[in-house]
Amino acid sequence: MGSRGSFLESGGFSTPAQWHTVDYVDGIKVLEPKDPKASISLPERSNTPGTAYISYRRDDAGTFSQLRVFGEDRIPQFDIDYGTHRGKKSLHVHYYHNGVRSSETVDLHPGDTLYERYKRIFKGVPK
Repeated sequence: MGSRGSFLESGGFSTPAQWHTVDYVDGIKVLEPKDPKASISLPERSNTPGTAYISYRRDDAGTFSQLRVFGEDRIPQFDIDYGTHRGKKSLHVHYYHNGVRSSETVDLHPGDTLYERYKRIFKGVPK
C-alpha cells in the first residue's frame, strides 16, 4: 500500500502525521489537517484499535463534517457524514465492507441508534 495506509512490521499501519488534534468531544479526537490548504478528510487508517475521529468544517459555525469509527483491526467500520450526497444534503452513514467504503448511504434521524449515540457531536446539523 501507499503511504496513506502502508503496513508496519509490527502489524499496525503507518499513518503520516498529516493531522493534529484540536479538541475532544465525548472523548473522541477532533482532527484538523496540519496544512491549512489540505482537505478536511480524515485518516484512512488508525494506529489505535477501536478509535474514532471527528472533523468539523472551517465555516464560522464549525459545522460537523464527518465521524469515522475504526474497528479493533484499525480499519474503518463506518463514516457518518453531513453533506450533499446524490443531490441531497443529509446526515448519513457509509458502511465499510472489507475495507472499502460503500457508496450506498443510510440517512440518520433523531431516534436512530447511531444518531442518539453520537448526537452531541453533530454541531450545526439541523434536527
